Amino acid sequence: MKRRTFFKNSLLVTSGTLFMDSFLGCVNPLLQDGNVDEYFKGFQDPPADSRLFVRWWWNGNRLAENEILRELDVMQAAGIGGVEINPIAFPEGSDPVGYEALTIFEEKWLDMLQVALEGAKERGMICDMIVGSGWPFGGEFLNKEDQSQMVTIETIDLEGGQSYHFKIDELVDRVDPEIHSRNKTVYRELQMARLLPKVSRDFVEGEDLVSSITDEVLSINVPAGKHVLYYVVKLTGYMAVINGAPGASGPVLNHYSKSATEKYLNRISGFITGKVGNMGEYIRAMFCDSMELEGANWNDDLPGEFEVRRGYSILPYFPFVLKKVGHMGNPLEEDYGTLFSEDVTSMLKRVELDFYLTRIELFKERFIDTFNEWCHKNNVKSRMQPYGRGMHPLEASMEIDIPECETWLSRGVGRAYPSTGLAGRAPTLSNKYVASGAALAGKDVVSCEEITNTSMAFMATLENIKVAGDQSNISGVNHSILHGFNYSPPEAPFPGWVRYGTYFSERNTWWPYFRRWSDYKARISYLLQNATPRASVAILQPLTDLWLKFGPQRDPFPQKWYPEYQNNLWEAIHQNGGG
Repeated sequence: MKRRTFFKNSLLVTSGTLFMDSFLGCVNPLLQDGNVDEYFKGFQDPPADSRLFVRWWWNGNRLAENEILRELDVMQAAGIGGVEINPIAFPEGSDPVGYEALTIFEEKWLDMLQVALEGAKERGMICDMIVGSGWPFGGEFLNKEDQSQMVTIETIDLEGGQSYHFKIDELVDRVDPEIHSRNKTVYRELQMARLLPKVSRDFVEGEDLVSSITDEVLSINVPAGKHVLYYVVKLTGYMAVINGAPGASGPVLNHYSKSATEKYLNRISGFITGKVGNMGEYIRAMFCDSMELEGANWNDDLPGEFEVRRGYSILPYFPFVLKKVGHMGNPLEEDYGTLFSEDVTSMLKRVELDFYLTRIELFKERFIDTFNEWCHKNNVKSRMQPYGRGMHPLEASMEIDIPECETWLSRGVGRAYPSTGLAGRAPTLSNKYVASGAALAGKDVVSCEEITNTSMAFMATLENIKVAGDQSNISGVNHSILHGFNYSPPEAPFPGWVRYGTYFSERNTWWPYFRRWSDYKARISYLLQNATPRASVAILQPLTDLWLKFGPQRDPFPQKWYPEYQNNLWEAIHQNGGG
């Protein structure tokens, strides 16, 4: 076959290769089985599970039965096939226009949940529901032992030949990471204190100083020469749920604790099943939003688990594998502590990698597996954004029923498009990992929090939205959950209650034309969901090299990547006819 004829009769991949009877890199089983009429009928009028869903923000839980049903009608008329019920904090400065703020999982709120679930089912729409409220989830009701934990370090340079006296409460109060969402009550505990020389060619643990604490004062007689005081502090309950609604704000859950996770999830299912019975009758999936845990890395049994899994104790190396924590859990970019030789530094990097791998294993076993088991016990699917420092960026997506990624809208999307970097791109760096993990595990749905928009909510055009949505599909997505639809009664002053997100609202001037795009997206999703992705080229990301060089990253927005073309290589392969 001539090259020109081949391209004419084929379609270019987004997540696969070139092929016949296929779409965007996917083999189509329906066409291969000869079910052309069935396939075309689904393409003409896609079912609800192929249509756009929306993140339905229940702003401040200020709810009313008639308004819930009215908004479901508005969404259905716009071609929206489902909703993700998502209680969220009330937008600052908005007028509540007399609506009462309900507390999540109290009786009045459960009445409204039942109205929404039954109303959606009557309309042939699908419901997902967020676990708790905001992200990462937690609540005012959590006991101290169930709250998120982080261990981190502080260092103080000391001059030799002098004596120092430090009050313990002053030492621990110095450990104050730049947490984006601070909880009001933070528990700080000194875990370890060691004295080390400022420069050491060989590895030394340092002098244990805990025995030098008397009456809550640490006293140190420093030998000759420059030295460093290392001390480790555990912070419990340091982070609050971001934008939690009434009844589900307060401290974040400890996701490294299986018992805390089980207790939290069973509390939720107890309320829901007590109201509507079998959750699976009304809910497709329970959803976990962004795992922005801001440095969470601890459960008290972690040292023992590390030794069992890695074959040695982490305690001699512990202060040197921890980092001072900055914004959003990112390590501070500054020089501190003992200057070791290159060989010792390399060894400590490998211990640090083992520490990270142990945390990934514990997070999977204690949170992801527990979440999956709970969902399946309640006859619903698990849906989750499975990335962040606690998870393997590829393997975690293989564990979740409906793994989800993110596609963001910004001013530059679809314009400048350099060969490396993120400029011009709507998909985040996690999209290809999530789509690949889903494909490797045989998942049918690659979900996406799509058109995420925190900077230009009222400036998005349908053209911008279409470009971002197309890029999302090209990155491997086959189902979109829009960010988002704000619960907002008509009597709320214009523009209504807007927490954030692209202004998907019947009050938007382009809303009369929205249905055209939503039908287009539904047909794309239908084609992709009824196909099997395939690829001719596998890209093996150098994750170990990246982690050894820069440490684990805050996906989907890493500070570092290595090499610089790491996340753009797939684009070049696609643009040159591969997949």
